Amino acid sequence: MMKKLRFSYFQLTFGQDEAYLHPEKTYKRLKKLGYDAIEITPPKGRYGLGVKKEDYLKTHQKLKNDYGLEVSCINECWGEEWDPFSPDYKTLTEQKTADLAVSETRSSIDFASELAAPFVTIAVAIHDNITSGNVKECTGIAVDALQRMSDYARTKNVRLVFEATNHLEIGKYVNTALNHKKMIEMTKRDNIGIQLDWFHANFEELGPYEAVMDAQPLLWHMHFRDSNSLTPGYGTVDYKAVIRAIKKIGYEGYCTIESAPMVPDADTACRDGIEYLKLMERIVDYQLSAEYPNGYVVET
Repeated sequence: MMKKLRFSYFQLTFGQDEAYLHPEKTYKRLKKLGYDAIEITPPKGRYGLGVKKEDYLKTHQKLKNDYGLEVSCINECWGEEWDPFSPDYKTLTEQKTADLAVSETRSSIDFASELAAPFVTIAVAIHDNITSGNVKECTGIAVDALQRMSDYARTKNVRLVFEATNHLEIGKYVNTALNHKKMIEMTKRDNIGIQLDWFHANFEELGPYEAVMDAQPLLWHMHFRDSNSLTPGYGTVDYKAVIRAIKKIGYEGYCTIESAPMVPDADTACRDGIEYLKLMERIVDYQLSAEYPNGYVVET
């Protein structure tokens, strides 16, 4: 019997009002629909609607216990996200803004530690176009920033997961799982892994199977967002291929659904996402069994 997948949902995609002012709505919905965990973005910068991080931490500590859900990951949005017009713009590729990213990530690592979340998500953000002329310098800055983040995370028993994004959002730099692995190897740290997001991977990777295999053995976390950014099943990502690949490697992390916007509504998107993925998992379990496709095992 193959190990069953575990499901989580990225809470911020339900909107800031629910995420920061009424987080109990998310917990109630996820518990009702059979989710195992929740992914959280702490309030900071333009995220948070004025909610204090200390109060938000206490709220989630209580809610996770009340509803019996784990916190799968803390998603680090680096405060003002990646807004180049912000004085607090954070990147991995320019020294001053990389220093800001390290500082911001440390605060999210603290938050993760308090909630017993295993991971903090970080992503590539670039200060300008990466070219053949500046790629070496930018990579050196990024590796140094990742080393500092990972060294701090180790003191808190938290691991980092590095997400590959698409070139239309962040530019042409480290957009694939294979290149993320190369950069992680350059850090010489063993507490940084890879987070695949199937929306981004749909742009950049050769296919689901190649993406999973290229990420090995560092595939620790995943975002399940379809090709049109909607809940799984609403687009064209081949989730049977995704699940076959992760079952073959024995993936043990969470499958975190992300949907933006919530179409047709939050409850439906949340229900359809997990029901669709569980259906795909049942089909895959059969496809990978000795009984496939005849319904019986051929004995020798």
